[in-house]
Amino acid sequence: MGSMLVDLGCWLAVGATGVVAGTQALGWSGTRVLAAVHALTPYLAIPIVVVVVVALWRRQLVLTTAATAVGVGIAALGTPLAFPDQQAPPILGSVGLDVVSINLWYQNERVDEITDVLAELDADVVVFSEYTPDHQSVLTASAVAARYPHRVERNGDRPTGVAVWSRWPLSDNGVLATYHSSYDVTVAGPDGDVRVVAMHMVTPFDDVGGWQRDLAIARTIGRTADGPTLLIGDLNSSYWHPGFRQVLDAGFVDAHAAAGSGFSTSWPIDRIVPAFVRLDHALTAGGLVSTAVADLDVPGSDHRGVLVSVAPTR
Repeated sequence: MGSMLVDLGCWLAVGATGVVAGTQALGWSGTRVLAAVHALTPYLAIPIVVVVVVALWRRQLVLTTAATAVGVGIAALGTPLAFPDQQAPPILGSVGLDVVSINLWYQNERVDEITDVLAELDADVVVFSEYTPDHQSVLTASAVAARYPHRVERNGDRPTGVAVWSRWPLSDNGVLATYHSSYDVTVAGPDGDVRVVAMHMVTPFDDVGGWQRDLAIARTIGRTADGPTLLIGDLNSSYWHPGFRQVLDAGFVDAHAAAGSGFSTSWPIDRIVPAFVRLDHALTAGGLVSTAVADLDVPGSDHRGVLVSVAPTR
């Protein structure tokens, strides 16, 4: 009886993981539950390894073969993160642009501490998401606000607000038709104009259809980028979501993956469990490359922030 239960457990693990791998291959994540499970894809390798070990020990060839096939499929999916393509070098002599993205978290009561973080970073451009009226009051009244005279802002209740602050002149290209507010601006940086798209996608758990539409907007931006473009923010998507990989296929390069840190995580940082998925991204396209990227702790937020340096390339 015990051996039958072991066999059943092993086959259930292989079957469930195989279904996830199959939907990954088909590029489909059309339900909330599946979107959540896809975010956990790399962790599914753990039970598969256990099954392979058990199957080998018990000399069960069919189970060993099935589990190995599923494991290889998951490993192949992560290969671009383990062995990223090399980016083109930036133009010699380019100054570059430092951009920081911070999800403030709409319930954050420690925003005053974030101003100290911004003062230390001294980035050229700051992108805020979940930018509420209370956050706006604290941030604009701080000393660091004087460093960023050029701003576009749309505060909102809960997670809907967004803002872009810049030390360089910027032009407002309008608000994108995303679920939450997202700004499209052009920053007149030291190396020329850079299009910065500050995007906060809706989570698939709130609206899976809205999430897929947000991803479609990002894909369109990638396909049509005809100049240096940076898409940055809390995208509520990970590399392990097929829709996000389609965004990369549309012409974007993920700064973390390019830097060899594609397996790093950014959420959640306010729970008992450690951060287990990257939802916060900096994506480049249109002749823009990332030269450095780092994560930062944001007081009171449930996300890590992202600091990226970008420069034009030939």
